[in-house]
Amino acid sequence: MVWTARGATRILGAMGERVLIVEDEPELNAMIRDFLSAHGYESECVFDGAVAVRRVFEDPPDIVVLDLNLPGLAGLDVARTITSQTTVPVIVTTARGEEDDRLGGFAAGVDDYLVKPFSLPELVMRIAAILRRGKAGRKAAGRDDAVVRVGELRLDCDRREVFVGERSVRLTAVQFAILERLARSPRRVFSRLQLLESFQPDAFDGYQRTIDVHIKNIRKQIEANPRRPERLVTVRGVGYRLQDLPSEVVR
Repeated sequence: MVWTARGATRILGAMGERVLIVEDEPELNAMIRDFLSAHGYESECVFDGAVAVRRVFEDPPDIVVLDLNLPGLAGLDVARTITSQTTVPVIVTTARGEEDDRLGGFAAGVDDYLVKPFSLPELVMRIAAILRRGKAGRKAAGRDDAVVRVGELRLDCDRREVFVGERSVRLTAVQFAILERLARSPRRVFSRLQLLESFQPDAFDGYQRTIDVHIKNIRKQIEANPRRPERLVTVRGVGYRLQDLPSEVVR
């Protein structure tokens, strides 16, 4: 079944999981759409950033596949808008493959980053991995460990929500996965590679700097002073640790 409206094309897949494809090259957009459809996903195609943002707010997909080189609203601005105002995960696809470009994407809150030309099977694998993490969180409902508490910090792994005291904070899917890994073993030191493996099972050393960007973004949400973190601390030369702060320390 094909549905078209205001520049968008939707292919209904068998799995019911919906992917918004944001790519201004029609041939590549259609190629991604057809490959996802063959794997049972429902795909909606848009070709510029402003339409992408509108569609996310009108009818949120399960995940967004986003090209950075877009007409109109820039891809990174699209990513920042989506990740700051929704919980929809974002995978970036772009020809910009330098480390600074990848770090900039992760700083904008994206969940994964693929450099063109990329493998369509790998894209499907990464989409499936991110969506699987979301399902794992929903399956936590009713379990004794569905809610994790570390001092004033509370993670609801069913609803994928984070609270500092009574204040709700917004994290991306990847940021939540990192914080959950730390929160389930407070005071334990995790290396960057171990934290990468929380959301990317095929992680390797070359991507370890992306963890620093995610940690920086998490600190902005959970620390009173992100420049002087007291809760999510760096262990120099090793990695990161989540402190179990007593409530009187929290400001």
